[in-house]
Amino acid sequence: MRNINGALLMLALLLPAGRASAVSSAAGTSGAQFLKLGSGARAGAMGDAFTAIADDAFSAYYNPAGLARLQRPQLAGAHSALFQGVSYQSLAVVIPFGRGEGRERIETEGNKHAIGLSIYYLGVGDIERRTGDSTLPVGTFNSADSAYALSYSYAPSDRLSLGFTGKYIHESIDSYSGSAMAADVGVLYRVNPHTEKPITLGGSIRNIGNRIGYVSSETDPLPTTVVVAAAAALTKGITLDLDLGKSRDSNLYAALGAEGRHSLTEGITGSIRGGFNSSRRDNGGLAGLSAGGGLSFQKAAFDFAWIPFGALGDAFRFSLLVKF
Repeated sequence: MRNINGALLMLALLLPAGRASAVSSAAGTSGAQFLKLGSGARAGAMGDAFTAIADDAFSAYYNPAGLARLQRPQLAGAHSALFQGVSYQSLAVVIPFGRGEGRERIETEGNKHAIGLSIYYLGVGDIERRTGDSTLPVGTFNSADSAYALSYSYAPSDRLSLGFTGKYIHESIDSYSGSAMAADVGVLYRVNPHTEKPITLGGSIRNIGNRIGYVSSETDPLPTTVVVAAAAALTKGITLDLDLGKSRDSNLYAALGAEGRHSLTEGITGSIRGGFNSSRRDNGGLAGLSAGGGLSFQKAAFDFAWIPFGALGDAFRFSLLVKF
């Protein structure tokens, strides 16, 4: 049981994603704030700096242009244990197709096309209802936010790939609900794809869509976010990604992530990751930092992330990815 109002909980949970060195004058003016929560523990450990890496099924969230680079179908799921008993889940399945033949097939290390389906769900249950100034609850109610997304990615060359995602978004609290349609677009450009230290440039615009609200007379715009990014392999096994982003309800933010990979034995690779995201740093404590790691096998990978939110508490994100 929880002694908090559902709407206030959602606001307290999600405002960190819309803060920078000084709170934007537009903070709190967007609906469907759960759309900023990220996806996948690998990206989460890297401060959600993943727009230019975008090389697994969770790219459907960060940059759908990366989906066509996958070599085989992938199924991925993530669970985030947040604070105050709030949980957040995401699921993605991606099917790449149209692989080139011969030399082209080797050089592209991916496919020409890919389609993907993603689901995102944030839920809070058993919120105590009060109708007056009393410590005694009058029943309970639930709150839930969800998004269902269909993605398509196309790689016209071994350097360039493009992506598009269409979304249906639904929010509900107690007996009230609202919905909206939205879209994401993304681009990836590999500057030197056939070298030992490749550099990739990326960009995405997320959550372009109409307004959403629990009642038709009171709606808010979606948290449209523009991100530009660059990723580089410093050495074999060490990769950096830098994202610069701006949401309509926040100031400019920067996210920097690093990943180190090392072969532990034949078919098993271990990873350690760290990151910083300036959009959370005003919450005190270690907010803004993140860390994690994982194990990758030939057909599966398990990852975890620790994401502190300062005074609000710590979040832990776990994900499993399966390759077919």
